[in-house]
Amino acid sequence: MEGLSAGSLGMSEAVLAQYVAEVRTLRAWNYYCLFELWGGALPLNTSAGSNVPGSADPDWDTSCKKIYDFIATELDESFAVLGKDDAQHTLVNRANQAMNRLLKARLLLNAQIFIGEAKFDECEALSKEIINGSYGSYQLADNWRDVFSVDNVKCPEVIFALAAEDGKGATNAISNIRTMAMMPYNYNEYCNNMDKYDGIGAWNCVCLVPSYDNTGTVLPTGGTIGAKSFLADYGDKLGAPYERFDDRDIRKQNYVYDAATGTHGPGMFLKGAMRADYGTGSALLADADRDGQELVYVDQVGTFQNMGRTLEPVMSPRWGETNSGIRMMKYPLYPAETGKGFKDIDDVQFRLAEAYLNVAECEMRKGNSAEAKKYVDAVRQRYFKSSDRTNALSIPGPGFDNFDMDWMLSEWGKEYLCEGNRRRTDLRRFDKFTQGQWWFWGRSSEDGYGQMAAKRDRKYEWYPLPASAIAVNPGLVQNPNY
Repeated sequence: MEGLSAGSLGMSEAVLAQYVAEVRTLRAWNYYCLFELWGGALPLNTSAGSNVPGSADPDWDTSCKKIYDFIATELDESFAVLGKDDAQHTLVNRANQAMNRLLKARLLLNAQIFIGEAKFDECEALSKEIINGSYGSYQLADNWRDVFSVDNVKCPEVIFALAAEDGKGATNAISNIRTMAMMPYNYNEYCNNMDKYDGIGAWNCVCLVPSYDNTGTVLPTGGTIGAKSFLADYGDKLGAPYERFDDRDIRKQNYVYDAATGTHGPGMFLKGAMRADYGTGSALLADADRDGQELVYVDQVGTFQNMGRTLEPVMSPRWGETNSGIRMMKYPLYPAETGKGFKDIDDVQFRLAEAYLNVAECEMRKGNSAEAKKYVDAVRQRYFKSSDRTNALSIPGPGFDNFDMDWMLSEWGKEYLCEGNRRRTDLRRFDKFTQGQWWFWGRSSEDGYGQMAAKRDRKYEWYPLPASAIAVNPGLVQNPNY
């Protein structure tokens, strides 16, 4: 694009320069996403042509630094040319200054695990600039549901979202992954959408990590009475996401839609007995291993009918049943009469809450828990009714006694639960991805593998290149830990 003539394209040099800056920013973002997984194994391909480069450098650490510096430079050299979004959010679907700067802040926040250099002070300073409006006009949404609604392009918290419109582009892939993965086959009955969503298949293959083990007395509909809590009884600081939410948190409810007011939420879960028309109609029935039985989602994962394997106190994800695990509906499904569809909801990738939590973590790492709490509270205060807010914000919440690093990691997890683009790297930054224990780690076994280790080899923090990739491009350098 830089070699094109602006005049021949019927645009000014300034407009062409902005397009180039957008492409560079998007390329940097794609490199960042790959870098999180494969680190120094990546090639740097920055020019058009038939030549296929190998890894950025034969030395892993040097290659990591080269890729990190490339991403940082691309972002730094392009952000000033990008558009600065206004209060009308006309640039929310295009790479803009705030999106560029928030991606740079994300890179800085993770610099220590990427290249062994702590850059928390730089991350905090840049995040505060974003919060203060240096790169566009944004503010935290009063109603968290606005971030994920069909009109989220107008939400002041959303900095950048992938545009979505039913039947166009990659919309099906985006909406199916974020919504359909957790849904049962008869989700459309729950959402009173028999006509509008007929034929759009649900996966029913993903659920939340359970909050309880499988001890106790088994119920006819699955799950048990008297199970032990991973949070309270086992003392886990990770996992058990549903029970990490304060009972007063407005999100800790089943998702519903109010036809009278035309509003959805504020709950974002599906738990317990499922009934048609947002929980008010007839019982929904399960399929597969519980075909014909009433569908009752439990906060547990196990073979409660002893199918395939006898029920054990703790079982791995392989052994769940149709009704195992709580489901999420962060992006809503509207009833048919509204004329709105979940495939028309833009997919949020960058939002202002991230900048606030960046600052909070950076302050926490300096030992300033009170200052960290202030920035976390700025985000989480919207999740409590005014009558509950003061007390709810005064305590760290279920599973924690102090406002500390474990609590900070949990707040990241709750705020971005099931948004699908950051948990693994957050766990790495807090040294929990391979070294933390939750759910089945250290407590269950698998045929052929034996006991699942409570702590795993750190080599798994970077992923290996598949043999097929190396066969196609011999210049790629494998992660040295494999």
